[in-house]
Amino acid sequence: MQRTDRFASPGSREGAGGFTLLEVLVAVAVLGLAMVSLLGLHVRNIALIDRDQRVTEATLLARRLMTDVEVAPFPEIGLTHGDFEERYPERYPDLRWEEEVLPTPLADLREVRVRVFRNVEESGDDVSLVYYIRRR
Repeated sequence: MQRTDRFASPGSREGAGGFTLLEVLVAVAVLGLAMVSLLGLHVRNIALIDRDQRVTEATLLARRLMTDVEVAPFPEIGLTHGDFEERYPERYPDLRWEEEVLPTPLADLREVRVRVFRNVEESGDDVSLVYYIRRR
């Protein structure tokens, strides 16, 4: 009959069921690298959501401006610009708009370009809409 000792001698793996310190350190290092990578992805996703929200707001404001053009009388040729302070006080302080009305080869048709943009000239969040208005 073979006798098994519950307490093995130091340095002996016989009867030991745990992990060595080196194995634990390697596992923690791998887990740490994975967490840092996931955190970086999370930060990037938050930035993309923020940008998408800004573009959506600008798109809705541009569509609102285009609706105003549709219900107004036949537009005169020219360029107008402004901000949204009068209509939406303190809600969009960094957004500006431009509306450009251009002639077309047809006398009863105008091309209307609406652009909503940030204070900086090219932010990547700019929204431009082009619409054609017919004289009623």
